[in-house]
Amino acid sequence: MPLQSLKRLLETPQRFARDPLLFRRAQLLNFILLTLTALMSVAALFNIVIIGDSRLALIELAMVVAILLALWRFRRHANLHGSAWLASSSAGAMLLYLIVHTEGDTNPYVLLLLYPLFVYPLHGLRAATIAYLLFVAAVLAIFVYGWAHWSISCPAQTLFNITTALLIGGGIIYYYEHTREEALNRVRTLSMTDPLTGIWNRTMFDEMLAREIAKTGRHQRCFSLILLDLDHFKQINDTLGHDVGDAVLREFARLLATRTRASDGLSRWGGEEFALILPDTSCQQAEQLARDLLETIREHRFPTVGRVTASLGVGTFRPGSDRDAFFRAIDQALYRAKRQGRDRHAMSDDDRTAD
Repeated sequence: MPLQSLKRLLETPQRFARDPLLFRRAQLLNFILLTLTALMSVAALFNIVIIGDSRLALIELAMVVAILLALWRFRRHANLHGSAWLASSSAGAMLLYLIVHTEGDTNPYVLLLLYPLFVYPLHGLRAATIAYLLFVAAVLAIFVYGWAHWSISCPAQTLFNITTALLIGGGIIYYYEHTREEALNRVRTLSMTDPLTGIWNRTMFDEMLAREIAKTGRHQRCFSLILLDLDHFKQINDTLGHDVGDAVLREFARLLATRTRASDGLSRWGGEEFALILPDTSCQQAEQLARDLLETIREHRFPTVGRVTASLGVGTFRPGSDRDAFFRAIDQALYRAKRQGRDRHAMSDDDRTAD
């Protein structure tokens, strides 16, 4: 039982798993919070029993309390940013206190290089750079104060060495984080988008659909969905080749993107099928958009093939609706539009009944 509890504590909350960058930050934060709790607890005990420094021990115990609060917020409320700032601020304050407590002893300065090692992965480049520059400024300010009040041999040389180490160490970690974030962002973009058309793929469609369904339950609002299928697309591939077919798909995605809002979710469902999620959109608004899209598609001239048409299935998700039944109804509406002659839209049975 204790081993299972420890295993659960070491595991990163899976609510961050969808975003590789956030998941890595969450993993690091979880590790740092647990490690700092253990280290500061041991340090407080060591300072009380061995060193006899009760003041430092109390500060370390206060830090343990702050870190436990951050850990609770992180695991209970999935609060990544607030918990990360609480952890990095506590660690930074502790490092600064060590400098003051030892009155300029050079040994604690080695620990200062630990600060950028976790502040950059925790906060990202921009916020971490601001935090680190403030930290460096605080270190230098403390040292300048100590120059006049502490017994430091060769203070100018010590100040130079510390400043150089902090700036070079922080610069190296900044560069590493910059290249790592770029790589992760490329991976994230590839995992979210369709490589041919550049719009969202089916995975992102499923995620946005789940979010909109959840919002519908919380706020009692509806959203609409349009499924689009290019008519006779197989003939284009068979007669003109797949290169022409791919060009038509890219142009079709571009054309749809020009007629949608920033809040709408346009994705390639598969093959020549596309899906358009319309947040906070009623049945009547979705049907009007379907008519406008059909007219836009009819008037457009595609590369090589000229005129292309599409069939649309339209439906509205209301509070209390079933996800599978909702999607199945729109899919049936799409095929009904095709059976009725294509180049038209059809409403789902639920929406026709509502009308």
